[in-house]
Amino acid sequence: MKFSDDQLRSALRSEAATHRPDRDAMLDRITTAAMQDTGHRRRGPRVRVAAAVAAVVVVFGGGGVGTWALAGGDDREEAAPAPTAAPVTTAPSPVNTDPVSLTPTTPATTKPTPARTTPSSRPTTAKPSPTPTRGRPGNTRVEQGPLWSDGSVDPDSGDTQGASIVTLKTTAELTSLEVVIRVARTDGLASRGGTKQTPGASVTTRVDEEPGAYLYRFTLSSADTLAPGTYTFTAKYTYPSGGRDAGGDTYEATAGPLNVYGNFY
Repeated sequence: MKFSDDQLRSALRSEAATHRPDRDAMLDRITTAAMQDTGHRRRGPRVRVAAAVAAVVVVFGGGGVGTWALAGGDDREEAAPAPTAAPVTTAPSPVNTDPVSLTPTTPATTKPTPARTTPSSRPTTAKPSPTPTRGRPGNTRVEQGPLWSDGSVDPDSGDTQGASIVTLKTTAELTSLEVVIRVARTDGLASRGGTKQTPGASVTTRVDEEPGAYLYRFTLSSADTLAPGTYTFTAKYTYPSGGRDAGGDTYEATAGPLNVYGNFY
């Protein structure tokens, strides 16, 4: 147990008042203890030596020496080492483990405001002008280069039958040729086939039916040629008594880059 200075003085005074120690014996013991304590600076022996010296001083009336003994003289006790500070542990910040709800943000959609259309700003779609059928009046070409053409109705046609004739003249040899006569359908019209006058050349004849017309097609064979000259191609048909209007009939002839077309007026 460690006594304070006041407690030690009080205890020594109490002991001094009740005891009469042997002076010589105490001096011997103090001297022996002091010699054994040489070189040791521990706190415990120094306090015991100081206490013994103080007791002697008190007994023998050495006031000034007692004060020195109680204070420890010039040999002050070493300061106790400062307690080692415990390492400071910083508690980690709590981690929020609650699930995070990621709600996708839907961008606001702005509906475009439709532009107002006024009667004056409405687009106008111009109707294309009807293109005249090739061969009709206003869209004819009866001659090109060495090729010339003409369309006519057989003057010997009867009351119920007739023929449309295309006459071709060429001043150059033709290595290819196709002639198409278009006979517009009229009430009671029926085809009687086609004929041609192409001496020295092979020309095939075919009649095709369309919803609005008969097509009489004359084609020069690929192995043949047409020498310079005049050639005729005839489309034959029948119709009810009373005659027929040929105003809707047309023709077209193509010979390589040459192309002529017309009608039967």
